[in-house]
Amino acid sequence: MSRPDEPEARDLVARLNAGKLSRRDFVTRASALGISTGAIGSILAACGGDEEVAPPPAETPPAETEPPAETEPPSETAPPAETEPPAAGDPADIAVVAAKAHAGYTVKVTYEGGLQALDPKNFSGPLWEELTGIKTQVIELPFPELYSKPIAEHIATSGAFDILDVPPPNIPSFVEGGVVAPIDDLIEQFGYGPAQEDVHPLYRALGTYKGQTYGIFDDGDMFALYYRKDIFEDPELMSAHESELGRPLAPPTTWDEYTETATFLTGKLAPDVYGAGAFRKQGSPGNQFAFFQQLRANGGTFFDPETMDAVINSDAGVKSLEQMLAVNKASIPGVEELDAVGQWTAWLQGKLAMIFSWPPTGRMSENYSQRDESFSFIPESTIVGKVGYAIMPQLNGEHAGGFVKCISADSKNLEAAYLTVQWLTSPSISLQRVTLPYALRDPYRISHFTSEEYGSLWPGAKDYLAMLNDAANNGVIDLIMPAAADYSFAIDRACSAVWGGEDPKRALDNAAAEWNKITDQTGRDKQKDAYAAFLTLPGATAENTIAALGQALTL
Repeated sequence: MSRPDEPEARDLVARLNAGKLSRRDFVTRASALGISTGAIGSILAACGGDEEVAPPPAETPPAETEPPAETEPPSETAPPAETEPPAAGDPADIAVVAAKAHAGYTVKVTYEGGLQALDPKNFSGPLWEELTGIKTQVIELPFPELYSKPIAEHIATSGAFDILDVPPPNIPSFVEGGVVAPIDDLIEQFGYGPAQEDVHPLYRALGTYKGQTYGIFDDGDMFALYYRKDIFEDPELMSAHESELGRPLAPPTTWDEYTETATFLTGKLAPDVYGAGAFRKQGSPGNQFAFFQQLRANGGTFFDPETMDAVINSDAGVKSLEQMLAVNKASIPGVEELDAVGQWTAWLQGKLAMIFSWPPTGRMSENYSQRDESFSFIPESTIVGKVGYAIMPQLNGEHAGGFVKCISADSKNLEAAYLTVQWLTSPSISLQRVTLPYALRDPYRISHFTSEEYGSLWPGAKDYLAMLNDAANNGVIDLIMPAAADYSFAIDRACSAVWGGEDPKRALDNAAAEWNKITDQTGRDKQKDAYAAFLTLPGATAENTIAALGQALTL
């Protein structure tokens, strides 16, 4: 079996680069030489999108067009595999071998509309078709419809989807409603188990519910603190900060310190630079993420596990909301109407000294994302080389959102759908996906955090990856149980009411009453069982983070 660095392989790569070999022919011949699918994907990604070398797959139907019925044979009529998948090895290679039996099928996959969908449309979808003959139809949905649309299609038994991109909080509702299929047998059949061990332990259980696996994790959406090193290392500011606040100017380690430092920097630097800025606009993406992380960091939780009465209006809850309000007062003017993109824009323009947000912040700060025209909606970074990384104040940052790839229970070809997911989330292919400039999928595997390739994307990328690993060690997770979205919306509205002048305690009392009504409507006994299951997950509380459980990963 030839190796990728032997003469035949080097000749293939040279011919591909010269435009003398199509991508499809390259894939076929490289596979025959024994080059792994991970290596093939890396080579094709490195060759870019030159039309002569890599013509787009014209036969892939657009998202709004239903593929012809004859391309979607039901799983029970799919031809038998010509080659038995190997019992062990690269899960990407295993998936490719087995998936060739389903060539001609079109897997229909949901993605949040916009940037999230660029990966399957531009990279992974075309490559999967080249390797297996399975087409990918990307169905873009607004974020709220990632919850409502699969439920509606399941009720209609339409078979509209094969693969669902599911935020972890939605999984219990999907399982209870029969929307998604269990996949433990498929994981065992196709040897994916060892690849699960490469996922950071905070994320491993997020595709499970009540002891069964319904999806494979695909997005490490950890909040972290990003700060301007040039500001925090300015001698005059350092001296003044220590003189006025009695401690060094450094990344804050508590939420009260965060407010104090933000207030200090705003007082010294505004209107050119403000101490902080946050996404506080209701629903954009939502204040619940910030409240949930501070609630746990302050020792609070969501429900009384015995009665299932909401306890978000506890002293810890009120303190958290008061701290959030104090940060607003130290932030850029208009913060109450700032959404996530607006926060990024102000940050990249150099108007903020520190922010907390999702991992794309690190890539955008170094102009890595902006090299792709898809990111033209944000400005070029003015702070390249000036950004430091830290875990959140009081350690317990939120894993806010994220995605798990689940198989629709109504898929007409469960095996083809599962194999697509196994390939997409395998170590070799997922690394390529999280390093795409235009992708919004964030590192979640140990091999992502230790990747020499990722760590060399910009000076300081290794520090960024190490910080994301540490953030996951100490991170808390979103509320995961039926009606999680309804509980979250109630908190978002409560926070917005406080920005508008409502007393924090009164706002949380109102939200707690709304939570109790949601619990009663959903079924109190049912929710009690679901909440008990949630509390077993790492990161459900500040007391059972990965670090608190003694399972922290040190890179």
